[in-house]
Amino acid sequence: MLLRRRIDIPASLTDSVMASAVPADELETLIRRGTTVGVDAGAPLINEDTFGREFLVILEGSVQVSRDDEPVAELGAGSIVGEIALLENTRRNATVTSLTSAKVLAFNRREFVTVMDECPAFAAFVVATAHARQAA
Repeated sequence: MLLRRRIDIPASLTDSVMASAVPADELETLIRRGTTVGVDAGAPLINEDTFGREFLVILEGSVQVSRDDEPVAELGAGSIVGEIALLENTRRNATVTSLTSAKVLAFNRREFVTVMDECPAFAAFVVATAHARQAA
């Protein structure tokens, strides 16, 4: 039997809305599959009207979402961005810019598909988030 080393889940995730919908084992899978990236304040993470190539989970810091240069939301730790373009294979519908120094968990398209297949509760959370954002 192969034993897996337990991965510490950042408190920012365990205290987030995502954690109420996604079990700890799936959060561990996210940490294992994603790449942690540090981001400077003011850095663009996603640009509106570009093709979606990555999906991000915010681990630390806050980001601003804007459409047509107008702010529409501010998101923090445990939030996700970039899901709609990957789910629908469309261009980005918003720009996401880091408001503070931040840490994100990044997934390319292939990694995103893998995590969606391996983590059903997380997949349901992502789809529900995308639907809610599109309805707003």
